[in-house]
Amino acid sequence: FTVLDVGQGQCLLLQTEGKNYLVDCGGSSDALAADTAAETLLSQGISGLDGLILTHYDRDHAGGIGNLLSRVDTGLLILPPVPSEDTYPARQVIYAREDLCVTSGNTEIRIFAAPISGEDNENSLCILFDTENCDILITGDRDGFGERSLLRNAALPDVDVLVAGHHGSKYATCDELLAAVRPEIVCISAGRNNVFGHPAPELLQRLETYGCTVYRTDLQGDILIRR
Repeated sequence: FTVLDVGQGQCLLLQTEGKNYLVDCGGSSDALAADTAAETLLSQGISGLDGLILTHYDRDHAGGIGNLLSRVDTGLLILPPVPSEDTYPARQVIYAREDLCVTSGNTEIRIFAAPISGEDNENSLCILFDTENCDILITGDRDGFGERSLLRNAALPDVDVLVAGHHGSKYATCDELLAAVRPEIVCISAGRNNVFGHPAPELLQRLETYGCTVYRTDLQGDILIRR
């Protein structure tokens, strides 16, 4: 699992059993996000993605996708169920109007749709990456309201890794979510000296209270976790 350093944005690479999936591709600039993702894949000899999942259409999550997909072939594209002016090349496009599950060998990728379709942060798709050795939860830009909605509508296990919601906003990664999934590691994707003050001191204090090990792209660059 790689959290790519794309500045103030999010781009996550999930790899298991020879399969490669990307979640989001946006950052401080569209070109930075696309170049970082493409160069990471090509440096490993990977010319195509098995799937790309977009949590929501905000530019810091989606701005680099068109550029990336012009260079990297993608088999499956999973998008939120809201209209978009952009069109993305992929062999198969699915709009996640309801929960989905993508299975590959012993790996499951569960995609949780929002109960009510919309374009705001609380309607971000959430992803549970479930392998034999590691469970990873991604909640996009959902804040506490959206996280509590996820807990009401999905049975979540304890997870090994949680990607902090909304780049470490004080309003995300709420107590209820942390108590429910008990992450061992929390990764924060945020830009250096960003104007939002992410990650917020309040969020870092919550993570300390729950005994989480924290890794941050603004301090450490790319984060790579192998299990």
